Amino acid sequence: MTAATTAGPRARVDPLTAYTRPPVPKGVLKLDANEGAYPADDLASVVATEGPELLRRYPTITDLEQLFAAYAGVDEARVIATAGAGDALDRVCRAYLTPGRKVVLPSPSFEMLDRYVRVAWGELLPIPWTTPEFPRSAFLDLVKQNPAVVFLVSPNNPTGAAITADDLRAIAHAAPGALVVLDHAYVEYADDDLTTVGLAEPNVLVVRTMSKAWGLAGCRVGYALGAPEVLGALRAAGPSYPLAAPSVAIAMEQLARGDAAVARHVDRIRGERAALTAELQLLGLQPFPSQANFVLVDCGRPAAPLRAAFDAAGIRVRDFPDREGLEQCLRITLPGFESGFDTLVAAVRAVLGAYDSEESS
Repeated sequence: MTAATTAGPRARVDPLTAYTRPPVPKGVLKLDANEGAYPADDLASVVATEGPELLRRYPTITDLEQLFAAYAGVDEARVIATAGAGDALDRVCRAYLTPGRKVVLPSPSFEMLDRYVRVAWGELLPIPWTTPEFPRSAFLDLVKQNPAVVFLVSPNNPTGAAITADDLRAIAHAAPGALVVLDHAYVEYADDDLTTVGLAEPNVLVVRTMSKAWGLAGCRVGYALGAPEVLGALRAAGPSYPLAAPSVAIAMEQLARGDAAVARHVDRIRGERAALTAELQLLGLQPFPSQANFVLVDCGRPAAPLRAAFDAAGIRVRDFPDREGLEQCLRITLPGFESGFDTLVAAVRAVLGAYDSEESS
């Protein structure tokens, strides 16, 4: 049964376009969703310590926002906690878009952005970005069309490319009437943190998350930093209680423990990133230069059979069969621990090396 033949109420959104990912069997090394560090074993104990009252009461996010403000070095009025970075991006679209209002964004990029824009009736103006260098001139040309929102994802997902401080300033200055959103979900892995640069511009919103380097993807905790009036609009576009109380408690405990573990994890990931890139190059493949916790590689052939071969080897990686221009690409999340990386390298050699040998024979 398709959406077109279903009787009853008709949504303007096609139900068949909903984001879904196949389940991953137990025992599989899951490297398809860019999850970050493994948190400490005792981190969730804070939920038990708080007791049943934590579950009975509606949660407050004020204390969490104060911790985010202290961590970012900004006033509390410039912070909003959200249900992951995606919640912040979705709220931007619902607060700032109306039918026909334009949105400039890179392509390929975080795939949910297209959905958020379409649900809010916005008009997509994508700009190809498949090189390490940011296509600044193309963005500057397109922002002359007076978009309502400009999305800059840096490091970009799925390519791993990053923008510079000059890029961000140039776009912000060229589009003073637009909300320029810097999606900084993977910033901990990047060479440069542009949060301070962004917050110096009145029309820039910086979106960050605890789902990656902080290791809390299961808690769905993110935050946005920007002008108080922008954050006020985002609060108005969101639910009354966006975060579950256990998630708030765990996030606060993680922040209270400091970022030393994050720094160790990032160092490990950067080493794995360089090693995996070199391994792929030795196999004659074309990995994209990455500043994130993953590597995108052009395999030179349809990627779906290769993804299936990794599945058979007990490793789940990401392919993009329905995204134009990415049909030959695999995105491989870096494990972040020695035994996982050794397993990954062995599978890369067996799966991708085998295909390389077939082409050479």
